[in-house]
Amino acid sequence: MTDINNLVNELKNTKIAYQESLQNSRFKAGFLGRIAHEIRSPLSSLMGLHQLIINDLCESQEEEREFIEEAYNYAKKLMGILDRLISVSKLEVGKLSLEIQKVNIGELLTDIQEVMTLQATNRNLKLILGDIEKDIITPVDRARLTDALLFLLEVIIDYGEMGEIKLSCHQDKENQTAIITINFPCQHLAISEDIDLVKSPIQELKQLNSLPQLSSGMKIMLAESLLETMAGKLILNASEEDNLTRWQLFLPLLKTWTNLDIMKK
Repeated sequence: MTDINNLVNELKNTKIAYQESLQNSRFKAGFLGRIAHEIRSPLSSLMGLHQLIINDLCESQEEEREFIEEAYNYAKKLMGILDRLISVSKLEVGKLSLEIQKVNIGELLTDIQEVMTLQATNRNLKLILGDIEKDIITPVDRARLTDALLFLLEVIIDYGEMGEIKLSCHQDKENQTAIITINFPCQHLAISEDIDLVKSPIQELKQLNSLPQLSSGMKIMLAESLLETMAGKLILNASEEDNLTRWQLFLPLLKTWTNLDIMKK
């Protein structure tokens, strides 16, 4: 009977591993697809602008200089985007190691609240701390977790309306999990910036140079990817009753540190 039970458990674990692998593959495919979509269209505008210059279609030397300057500025921004994507990719394949340390989540959220308060205030939003359970310690890379939280807060602030953004955290002792919650007013979050193919290349590049370096969709995907490298996950849900949208970040508690595969890297 024991052998049968062991076989059943092994099959169950195999099924779970298969589902996780399948879900991960779909996520990676979507990630690559988004990179291709968000980079290909701006590159088309960049190439179109260069074509105008090469074919001597500028009305004056001043206009040609303006075109070159806009193209150069966007090329630098594009390089910055690629550098951040490459950094996350290296983490995922183990070519860049995480600096795992004991992190007090309450203290981290307090630091982040101080850093982002002014940016939120400029958009008529109030960034506050909610219920912070004391002494929640997780084994994570503090810098990478900070990046993930900043990505999510930037998305909320970029497309936010008047209201409060509340950071809180508690622990699920039964599942040995730390849970960071970000509550904010229900709103439409743009997943990517639109590319207007009717605009001229110079108009398009001027618009792109005025936008954040990463689109909302890319920031969310990078945050999710960073959390996965630290054995965490991200869940988004909305509550119609209190008109709130909620992001929840799940991370292992310190007690599960020794069980993390991530520590083997």
